[in-house]
Amino acid sequence: MAKKFKFNHETLDFDVARRSALSVARSVLLWTFVGALFLAGYYVLFSRFFSTPAERRLERINQTLISSHAQLTKQYQQLQVVVDNLSRRDADIYRRIFESEPPKKSTNDFIDHIAIEHTDNTLLTQQTKAGIDQLSKMVAEQSAFLRQIVAQNAKNSTLQSLPSIQPVQNNDLRRTAATYGMRMHPFYKVLKMHPGMDFTAPLGDKVFATANARVESVENNLRAGGLIVTLNHGNGYKTSYAHLLKTSVKVGQRVKRGSVIGLVGSSGRSVAPHLHYEVEKNGSKVNPLHYFFQDVTPETYQQLISLAGNKGQPLD
Repeated sequence: MAKKFKFNHETLDFDVARRSALSVARSVLLWTFVGALFLAGYYVLFSRFFSTPAERRLERINQTLISSHAQLTKQYQQLQVVVDNLSRRDADIYRRIFESEPPKKSTNDFIDHIAIEHTDNTLLTQQTKAGIDQLSKMVAEQSAFLRQIVAQNAKNSTLQSLPSIQPVQNNDLRRTAATYGMRMHPFYKVLKMHPGMDFTAPLGDKVFATANARVESVENNLRAGGLIVTLNHGNGYKTSYAHLLKTSVKVGQRVKRGSVIGLVGSSGRSVAPHLHYEVEKNGSKVNPLHYFFQDVTPETYQQLISLAGNKGQPLD
């Protein structure tokens, strides 16, 4: 190490410079501070841009749990809407049949797992699954409850006029296409309300009236639904059947549930042969999915709900 010298005015010569204890202490403190600052900066940068294998593994687990919980939450919310809609539908039917308030059920007695905040994502996911299981059980109970009422009151004119079957042969559910809700329009490529259900079917397949009714209208709208039949079932219920190839009914005619009213086509604004089916209650479009209870079992209804969750692409 090179020595430092300082000029001695008394001897007029250069003497070796000796550092004081204070100067040494200052240097040590300065370099200690610089070293600590460097290490702190290095740690911050490293921890920000780099992760240890253990940290990366925990991050992957956490992201998987977050993604899983988001999907479960969406499913939970969809089921909650279904249960609420079924409760209102069943209550309305019960009042019309028995002219009294429906019995109190535990439909709204489920636990609101989603509103509870937890730091443990695993626990939250388990609780959400439990909520989904509970709601699924309620959906099956609601479906079975109404099927029982229908069976006990098979000759009731109100029930005979209530839309309760699918408008095409669809026992295996493979013909279920786009469901009710916001969907991407096949022509305009924007999100629009799809107020009914689309059923894929070969050209010329039979289309059935879903309940006893009077034919309210038969129209041909080339810019929209093509050849459309609208049935009035009374009690505020109407159904419409669009994109038909041909019809077999006329305005004012009385039809029964299961009667053939037309054939599947692709008339109007349509990308392929299919039936667009709508249910209207007191002037408002409602989800047709909730009006197939006489045609499907509770287990099959659960499958329909799953299909509805997948949305599907509208064909009109």
